[in-house]
Amino acid sequence: METNYLAYLVFLAQLILLSYYYPTKIAGRIKQLLQDYPVSAYPKLYPQSEAKILSGSLRFQWLNWVILLLGIFSLGLLIFTVEQELKNTAQLAMVPMFLGLVQAIPYVFLELSNCKQFRVMRALNNQSKRQAELAPRNLFSFISPAKVFIAVALFIICVLSMLYFENFILSLDLIVLLAAMLLSNGLFVFMTINLLYGKKKDPHQSAKDRSKVIRTNLNSFVYTSILISVYFILNRSVDAFNWQHIEIIFNSLYWQLVISFSVGSLLRGTRLSEINFEVYRA
Repeated sequence: METNYLAYLVFLAQLILLSYYYPTKIAGRIKQLLQDYPVSAYPKLYPQSEAKILSGSLRFQWLNWVILLLGIFSLGLLIFTVEQELKNTAQLAMVPMFLGLVQAIPYVFLELSNCKQFRVMRALNNQSKRQAELAPRNLFSFISPAKVFIAVALFIICVLSMLYFENFILSLDLIVLLAAMLLSNGLFVFMTINLLYGKKKDPHQSAKDRSKVIRTNLNSFVYTSILISVYFILNRSVDAFNWQHIEIIFNSLYWQLVISFSVGSLLRGTRLSEINFEVYRA
């Protein structure tokens, strides 16, 4: 019974963190940005109109509110189902996982919107001279080798653990999980290469700010990779150790940590007060 109550609280925390806390922080950051660094004084910062930016921020908030209400309804239905003993938490363990996928949708749209803004910014940039950074960029200039080693080691341990729990037999479920791990970590490698050696997203960004963004993103990638490995090990341990009754807690905590390591890290690592906005003046 106590495990059920803990599962309800953890699920509620997921709803608040992903669909209220971080969306509110992001909307507040956009509002502060427009107030402290207005379009009139920093035109290079805004490739799109202020009205369009505010409209996008409002849509982001409203979408999260709708998902929050959907999540509260889902939580209420889950509590009713469990308390009426129609099903137990083990049978509903994937509910937080599926809802987490829905909660991630506004963040995906926000990232796509940011990419679009950077494309417009590069198209409008008429600066003919390109400033090259004197120090060459390499992976370990931005992240500790120990963190990368831990991520790689955990990836290998995770693959071996998953094979072990399946008696080294490649079932369809195992192939899907291994493919998901390879794709997610492959995406991190691709984004890392793009950050280190690809074209600057923001053509006006100072070298110091770019280094800070790269460092924040790489740490986020490594922490998320570690989290994915730990989650998959726990996921395959459920049947082996009879942890079905707490699987729902694992699934909810997974999404909370994913958002904290990605969105949360970026918000903490790129504070407005520490960014050089002089490069965006007319």
